Amino acid sequence: MTGIDAFKTRGRANAGIRINLAEPDGKPTEHWLQIRSVWSDEYQAARSELIRQAVEDGKRLAEAKENEVQGLRREADRRRRAVAAAALVASWSFDLEFTPEAVADFLLEAPQILAHVERIAEDDRRFFGKGSASSSSGAKQS
Repeated sequence: MTGIDAFKTRGRANAGIRINLAEPDGKPTEHWLQIRSVWSDEYQAARSELIRQAVEDGKRLAEAKENEVQGLRREADRRRRAVAAAALVASWSFDLEFTPEAVADFLLEAPQILAHVERIAEDDRRFFGKGSASSSSGAKQS
């Protein structure tokens, strides 16, 4: 039987794991991101805030002209996704100041990294499994 402590994941979810980044062509780099789990406090708070913002955005879009709505909605959705993924990043190796806005901007311009961050953060085995994998090249395996 398993004790109650086996189900306590908050600490590991918040600490995150380090993943190595690769260039779009798969070439390894010296850069890395520290990724939190989707079960982390930071991500859960950001997710709640983004849901609230989506409701507010919906109200504003209802007032916009019909021909503007689709573009505005698409851009708002892209921004919300990047902000949510930015909450999953705990730190990075870049020389830029680490801020939520800087991370979101980076992820908007590097959608392949955004998708990779989301995949890693959703993979509970990486955070909570025995011998958790703490790094990945960021390159897709073929």
